[in-house]
Parts: sequence; structure tokens; C-alpha cells
Amino acid sequence: MKVSKTALLVLGIGIFVLGFAALFTLYMGQVGEQADLNDNLASAQSLLPKLIAEREDLEGQVVQWEGELATATVALSSSEAKYPKSVESIEYDEVFFSFAYDCDLMIMELSAFEPYDEALEGTDIVYSVGVVEARVQNNELPPKILGDYEQYANDTVDKMLAFIHLVAASGEFDIGTIRLVNIENLGPPEAGELEGADTDAARRELAPQATIQILIYTFPR
Repeated sequence: MKVSKTALLVLGIGIFVLGFAALFTLYMGQVGEQADLNDNLASAQSLLPKLIAEREDLEGQVVQWEGELATATVALSSSEAKYPKSVESIEYDEVFFSFAYDCDLMIMELSAFEPYDEALEGTDIVYSVGVVEARVQNNELPPKILGDYEQYANDTVDKMLAFIHLVAASGEFDIGTIRLVNIENLGPPEAGELEGADTDAARRELAPQATIQILIYTFPR
């Protein structure tokens, strides 16, 4: 079969057109991808200053936190330096007896409880908490006459408050805090109880008494 020159020309033109169309489509696809890339690049470039500013803010916060941590570490070291190695290393009994003597009170009971450990919140620092408790009464016995008891109770309360003030305000207990203050037997006894109390011990049972409890903080060495 013999193909005319015209047919060959038409066929050649058709092939050229198809090839050009394919190349054009490929080119337009690349142009579209390039446009998307340009848009993404423009978005990234617009975000870059914001990211840099945020990074600088974070770096500033890190520097501030490091400064605060250094300050807290120095304060903690200072506290550890002034805190006792253990509760037993300080003669608190002598302190309590001295304060009681100054306030005309009698130490009826003095107890030191087993220390327990606590952790400083947010850290791995562990400190020990000791508990010391004292119970005091007026050196003077209650009166045998019920009508004199009110004045005796008022005088006793004044002495107890002076004792508590000494404990709180003195430098002896800067390493601790007062956890409990409890005053009992403030009201007058029942009728006949004072007259019936024929021994000193029995009369002391009716007297006002104060209990004060102190927490003492220590750091292990």
C-alpha cells in the first residue's frame, strides 16, 4: 500500500502536536508545582521571624530560670548550714526548762518523737522533721478555795502565754515552727473537788496545763 506525501505530512503534524501537548502538560505541571513550592517557601519565610522571636523568648526564660535556680540553691545551702545535723545535737530540754523557769512554770513532761523524712516539693532534696513536745503548769499549786481559782487561772494563762512567746520569738527555734499549742483545765473545778484534793498531786490534776509542740527541720550531712 502506497502512502501519499500528504498523508505522511498530516501524520507527522499529528505526532508533533501530540508531543507538543504532552510537553506542554508536563511543563504546566512543573509550573504548578513550582508555584506551590514558592507559596510554601513564602509561608516559611513569613513564619521565620516569629519562630526566631519565640526562640529568643525561650532562651530568655531559660536564663531567668537558671538564675532563679542558682538563687534557690544558694538559699538552700545557707539554710543547710544553719540547720542542725540532728535534733539530738541540740539540748532543747535545757532551752525549755530555762524558758519555764523564767516564766515561773514547771515542766511536767518533755518528749522527743522519732524524726520522719519529707521531700522538698519538686526536688529530690530530703530533710528530716523532728518533733519536740513540752507540757507545762504553774509552779504554784491551785488554791484550795474555789473563789480564788479564777485569779489563779488568769495568772497561769499569762505565764503560759509568756512561755509561748519566748519559744516563738527567741533565736533558739529559728530552725523550726510551732505546730501545736493547747491549754487545758482553764475552767474552775467542780464544787468540792479543790477541797477534796488532799495531796499536791491531786491538786495538780485540777490545774491548767499547756502543751506546746515544735517541728524541727534538719538536713542530712
